[in-house]
Amino acid sequence: MKTHSWIAVMAFAAAACTRGEVVRIEPTVPTEPTVPTEPPARMTQPMVRVGITLDTTSVVISGTTEYEIRTQAGDALIRSQAGESWTFFVENNRFRARSSTGRELGPAGAPVLVTPREGGMVAISGKHYRGTAFLRITDEGKVNAINVVDIEEYLKGVVPFEIGARPPELIEAVKAQAVAARTYAIGNMSRWESRGFDFVATVQDQVYGGVSGEDSISTRAIAETSGEIVSYEGKPIQAYYSSTCGGRTAAAEDSWPWRPGQPYLKSISDTIPGTTRAYCEASNRFRWSVAWTQDSLRSILERSLTARLRRPMTIRRIESVELTGRSPSGRAQAVRIRADGESHSVPADSIRWVLRPTPNGSLNSALILDLKSHEENGAMSRLEIHGAGWGHAIGMCQFGALGRARAGHSYRDILTAYYSGTRIDRIY
Repeated sequence: MKTHSWIAVMAFAAAACTRGEVVRIEPTVPTEPTVPTEPPARMTQPMVRVGITLDTTSVVISGTTEYEIRTQAGDALIRSQAGESWTFFVENNRFRARSSTGRELGPAGAPVLVTPREGGMVAISGKHYRGTAFLRITDEGKVNAINVVDIEEYLKGVVPFEIGARPPELIEAVKAQAVAARTYAIGNMSRWESRGFDFVATVQDQVYGGVSGEDSISTRAIAETSGEIVSYEGKPIQAYYSSTCGGRTAAAEDSWPWRPGQPYLKSISDTIPGTTRAYCEASNRFRWSVAWTQDSLRSILERSLTARLRRPMTIRRIESVELTGRSPSGRAQAVRIRADGESHSVPADSIRWVLRPTPNGSLNSALILDLKSHEENGAMSRLEIHGAGWGHAIGMCQFGALGRARAGHSYRDILTAYYSGTRIDRIY
């Protein structure tokens, strides 16, 4: 995965969840950005490129106002009124399109830009976005539809999806989410450069829903923290966050043992001082339980171990499942599964994907408080896991941030609590 340099970001800038419940699932892990160690310099607010509809045979584009379709070279192709939509597809490595009114366009060279009049929005596959649409042809002859938008407008479509719609009294938590999301974006621009965009609109980066998810509290939180990021020694941090830490966050190496930890991603207690309660206890995943019968677990493990080991697995009998160590934050370091006389050690970063509660689900977290194995006739008949939290628990705990805001903490207090030794900097 490619990350940008600080200079590259400035050059580019110059050139250019379920509502109410946090459902953050960690993205694929980007690498640490390479930037100078001096305090961040002021920069022009950057534009970002978000992959919306990718690798499709066609895509439908329209606008809420009059809009213009041009090639990237600047050649005007056609002007459309609001309500007229165009279906773009690829033919002989060039774009063609048909409109809802029967008009045709092309063949046209790629890429193609769709720009609404000032104040208008572009629609990609029926969903509205600020900024413009940028259509590219992939090496395989498919279509990528990309939304090009300034970063603050992008955040309006991210923050509500990542932390949910929140009341005004919790705006400090929403501000913390806005700064964390902005930091993630600044630190990972050009991550998908080989495909012509910066981020995807899913949990692989940050969930981005365009205009559909915007709400007034998130928009206010973004405006009141405009240009602010979390930095460590002059670098934008890798601002990881997840839904619920369960009472203690994880150090990066607890969840990703193959990756060197960062000093600002330490394990910290989320306990409310002077109590045994946690800031994130309002989450419905603060404590949870899951159980499998021998048959259901065998079915799950045949699929998950096959994927992990990259060889077909047929399991007749599961003898045992046990923890083989805990990290300092209390999370499982590894789980040993013994089946058909063969032992399989599953490391921390894979436990949630191997011990799936359902074929397409994942274990809420690796913070396993208790694991109980029931035996019958020398084989395991039932497995129960009682656990805490939801997600990788590295960095900011979103429900913990909400609890801290409820307790009167400012967004700066929240961020520096979860990201140890950091500071908040305004970079534009």
